[in-house]
Amino acid sequence: MKPLFAGMLLSISLLTAPLFAKEYTVETYQEVFKGDNEFKQKQAIESLSLAGLSDPAIYDALEAKLLASLPQATEKNAIDYSAWLVKGLAYSGNDKYSETINSIVNGNYHKKLKKYASQANENLAQYKKWNTILGDKSQYAADQSQQNNAFANALRSDDLELMRLAAKRIMDDRQYDDFILAVLSNELKTPRLMADDKLAIDTYANMAKALASSGNADYRDVIENIATTSSNRKLQKYAASYLKKFY
Repeated sequence: MKPLFAGMLLSISLLTAPLFAKEYTVETYQEVFKGDNEFKQKQAIESLSLAGLSDPAIYDALEAKLLASLPQATEKNAIDYSAWLVKGLAYSGNDKYSETINSIVNGNYHKKLKKYASQANENLAQYKKWNTILGDKSQYAADQSQQNNAFANALRSDDLELMRLAAKRIMDDRQYDDFILAVLSNELKTPRLMADDKLAIDTYANMAKALASSGNADYRDVIENIATTSSNRKLQKYAASYLKKFY
């Protein structure tokens, strides 16, 4: 879904540190959104994109911050801040926030903010589905964090877009611990959803790149196998290019 990924890229270059280094809880999310540190709020919003958390206690605090920000959303930085907040509200997957999002879409606001609100409206339905997958505790490993388990659920899902998003976030956040790499490796060894179409190829290419970018030599043979035996020539070429600069 094009709007989903366009919305996620909003000012992402501002966040240079690994976003998942901090383990958030419902309480810490509430504290962040009740505070005034915009940078920490943007970090928290990015973490929500693959957290699988729908607790209204988080999003009520985020919604309150968004509503308070709107009167000031008339110049570049303030508009950008409000756009981040409305993007984050969509990660709830909860229809209770539709009214707030639609009030921006239909209100007298800057076109950039209205654009991100429109995307958030579409993403709300997507996250209703995705949060169910990400938050499925029946698949969780007891010795892993909520964040790691949510990543693993995404990679093991039957949703190529969600798998691709997880692979990209693993690279962006440099989330290369053994648990995540093992899940990536297992999925690449048996690419269940591989097909001769752009989304499938791009998804598995990003997963291979994420594994290679870890620089962990234990998984080099997985990338080598894709480069030599994959049924898709494009994916073979991608894997071969990752081998040449195994991170």
